[in-house]
Amino acid sequence: MRQGDPVNLRPKTFALLNHLVENAGHVVSKSELMEAVWPGLFVTEDSLTQGVRELRKALRDESQCIIRTVSGRGYLLSPQDAAESPASDLPAVAVLRFTNEGVATDAPLVDGFAEDIVNALARFRTAVVPARNSSFSFASDNPGNWIEVGKRLGATFLVRGRMSLRDGTVRVAVNLIDAANGAVLWGEKFTASGSGVFDMQEEIALRVTNRLVARLDDAGLARARPKPPASLAAYELLLKGLVHLRGYGADDNQTARKYFAGAVAKDPHYALARSYLAFADLIIRDYGRAPPEVLADIVEQARFAAGLAPEEPRCHRILAQALLCTGTYDAAELHFRKSYDLNPYDADTIAQIGYLLAIRGKPFEALTWIDKAVQINPIHPDWYHSDRAFAQYAAGDYKAAVVSWSMLPMTSPVRLTWLAAAQAQLGNQDAASRLVSELKRIAPTYTPLESIRASMLYEHQSDAGHLLDGVAKALRMWSGT
Repeated sequence: MRQGDPVNLRPKTFALLNHLVENAGHVVSKSELMEAVWPGLFVTEDSLTQGVRELRKALRDESQCIIRTVSGRGYLLSPQDAAESPASDLPAVAVLRFTNEGVATDAPLVDGFAEDIVNALARFRTAVVPARNSSFSFASDNPGNWIEVGKRLGATFLVRGRMSLRDGTVRVAVNLIDAANGAVLWGEKFTASGSGVFDMQEEIALRVTNRLVARLDDAGLARARPKPPASLAAYELLLKGLVHLRGYGADDNQTARKYFAGAVAKDPHYALARSYLAFADLIIRDYGRAPPEVLADIVEQARFAAGLAPEEPRCHRILAQALLCTGTYDAAELHFRKSYDLNPYDADTIAQIGYLLAIRGKPFEALTWIDKAVQINPIHPDWYHSDRAFAQYAAGDYKAAVVSWSMLPMTSPVRLTWLAAAQAQLGNQDAASRLVSELKRIAPTYTPLESIRASMLYEHQSDAGHLLDGVAKALRMWSGT
């Protein structure tokens, strides 16, 4: 029906539409469509092409945005419930890296304190809050042009601060800056000790927000506020662990785990520390390659942490990552979306929802989410490129996947294999062969097909086969067979 009037289709064309609708958001191969529409009959691809042409005409899909052709794979009916972007009329508030006025070893606490203000601001949902990876690229004591910093971050306002920690007392000075002209709109100093530090974080976020909106739903804030840890020591151990978790040193993940375990020992009910302890174990045991009993224990620990703090979005995000590694796709998506509902400006969660959707066979929807994450966090970690490349490859956009994977350091055989698969799908024999030669040089015993097959998390066999097909092509190009 269109505006109440029937649109006539031939029976086979209607059957084609029906099968695409039943698989909306998923790439459906040509062979599957031909079997579904013409079961037991021999027909050529011309019949399928004609049916798709008729559907596009009936749907007025001249731009091919509703029924997409996925190169070398088949067709996809685009879903109508793509990720909604944050309201464009909201102001954007970027929290810059706070200046540490104490000793050098206090740096993790200072960064963590400022990051928690980022999270607190996001919970108010009255402003777009760029992620720490982007906003912390600029220091509060930078004497540069605040107008230019605002432009780089897409921010309407900037929050800058100075912090010192002496004898258990925290002192913070904060300014709110109008990025349009560099004017200081508000400034205040705060002092707290012990558990009062956590109240101070909320107070700073509240004061900043009160200068951006006329009214604030205090009841909503009370519901969204996470339970603070029992001690400042546990909080500091968590922040030190996060510094190492975000590093790339050989022992960083093990060191992070020790700090998280120490935080849990100080406060067994500290949900965020328990979550990150489970996440560190997930990383150390190589995600989906961990033995089933190990994964089951990690999921249980992450689930327990999320139960301790059901309003903490990061707990749900970590639980979702663990569930994804067990192939529990529906539950993983539920917790990713719960995390997003609690903090719609957490760019990492948004990017990971995109990756999940790519793994679930919805590459175009995945790219919408990843693009939104990059909007919020333009100066993002390298793994965003990897997540985008998986979605681009799944969508058959091999050229774009090559560009995205090429932005990563080609230091591991796995990454070399991914890039070689995309080059092979493009028919670039020389490039694919060079990449396979390089991975053979750095890892002579590495077996690309077996290793990729063992580490894949795809929900649908057709998506797994698509990546393995690219790897197999690259190996044939390298061997000359």
